Amino acid sequence: MLLSGALAAQTTTVSGFWSGGLFLVENDGGLDYSVEYQLRLGDHRNSLNSHFVELMGYSKKTAGLTLNGGYRFTQRKDHFEHRLYFGGFWDITKSTKRLWELPDRLKVVLQIGYQHDFNTKFDDRFMGSNSIRWILVASKPATDRVRPFLLAGVLTTWNDAYNFGVDKIRLGAGVVFKLTEQSRLRCQYMFEAARFVTPKKHTNIIWLRYEMRLGK
Repeated sequence: MLLSGALAAQTTTVSGFWSGGLFLVENDGGLDYSVEYQLRLGDHRNSLNSHFVELMGYSKKTAGLTLNGGYRFTQRKDHFEHRLYFGGFWDITKSTKRLWELPDRLKVVLQIGYQHDFNTKFDDRFMGSNSIRWILVASKPATDRVRPFLLAGVLTTWNDAYNFGVDKIRLGAGVVFKLTEQSRLRCQYMFEAARFVTPKKHTNIIWLRYEMRLGK
């Protein structure tokens, strides 16, 4: 019983709320780019955890592969962070199942990306941090305007304080609502297990994001 209590005390469980908007500018035959702002509340949604602005560029290489890269500026409660990112989206089902190339097909997308964070805080120490993010998203339309999805993600990290290992695990589900031809609302729940913090933390996250496409 004492051992069970000690282990439970080493993990905290909180809830969070994320909200924001993303504006995507699409160009015929050129580089697409987006601007996103996000506000994140933590500590059971009662306090500001962070907010950030992210600039991202996208280059579509094939029908199933898109590369992206960009920069994020984050303001946390006690410091600022900078992030450089490079990765891509691979539509697995479109690449391997041509029979499913229909508007109502099952879509499975694998996102892999490398990120380098400057001035990251780990256990009250500031340092640079390197990560590789893996996210798998499966979705299928329920109607013309409603698309449910499931997601699973892993963040592997290494820095001066920790060797290469699993930093965060995320599992979630949600729905994308098509508002107009150019805009939609993404609503989702995520469970996040953070390992590279002391004590380890579990977070239940509600995330709302408004998305708009501009250009073509």
